[in-house]
Amino acid sequence: MGEFENLKKGWNIYHYYFTIVIFFIFVLLNYFSRNFTVESLNMALMISAVTFLFGFITNINFSMLLKKVHSLRDALAQETASLVSVYLLSKHLGKEFHEKIAKLVDGYTIYTLRDYKKYESGREFVYGMYDDLSLMEMDSEYKRSIASRLLSELTSFEKVREELEYLTSNRMEISLKLVNYLLGTILIILLFLNRGDMFTNALFVILSTTIIFLFLIVEDYDELKIEDYATNISNSEQIFDLIGKERYYPQEILSKIKLEKGRKYRIGIFDSKSGKEKIFELEYGKNKKIK
Repeated sequence: MGEFENLKKGWNIYHYYFTIVIFFIFVLLNYFSRNFTVESLNMALMISAVTFLFGFITNINFSMLLKKVHSLRDALAQETASLVSVYLLSKHLGKEFHEKIAKLVDGYTIYTLRDYKKYESGREFVYGMYDDLSLMEMDSEYKRSIASRLLSELTSFEKVREELEYLTSNRMEISLKLVNYLLGTILIILLFLNRGDMFTNALFVILSTTIIFLFLIVEDYDELKIEDYATNISNSEQIFDLIGKERYYPQEILSKIKLEKGRKYRIGIFDSKSGKEKIFELEYGKNKKIK
């Protein structure tokens, strides 16, 4: 606990925050090039065609992303339910087995919270649960029925873990992104060339900014920065509280959570020299400061 005094939470920044900067860039671009126009092109027809195609591709992208986020939430809920069941059922199958399961559940939750985009990091902990099945005490019919339920939960858990591994590592097709970016860029250029009066100038600024906003929010969804990670954090907190362990957070997500004064936490800090993470225990608001 004495190896560091100040811990910085960092900034919780999404790509679409830069929309504000892009807006002012387009305002300046519109102002300094207000006398530049092209008369020979049928702008209305071209803008209509490109707008239709851009809207169509964007709608496909968002449909895919929202479906992925919905599937991710369901899978995270199922994962938490299975972990809770396995932990609680293990209480009836011997102290040694229960302690082993508690340790593995804690380790799995830490690793998958730390490496959320690399869910395969939790595989070894799941395999460890199967390896420790020999420690189960089944000296009665009741315990044998509990063991059967636990095995069923482990099977369901492994299935949903595989689904989570796929969902967190899978990204949107690069071809769809490129087409979307190309159409959006062409549309911005056409809006730029179509300027002339106050209305078309304002239309250029507003629509161009909106297009960039759509680009950036798609990136945030694709990189799992929006909502679903918060769900994983909340579920992990539930697991840590259940097994009686201090809540763990990697340093880079401290800006996403609210720490309680007087409560002890485990904070993971990446050591660039060793290339590994070190976990420190601290009591928030007492001896150390988190900025």
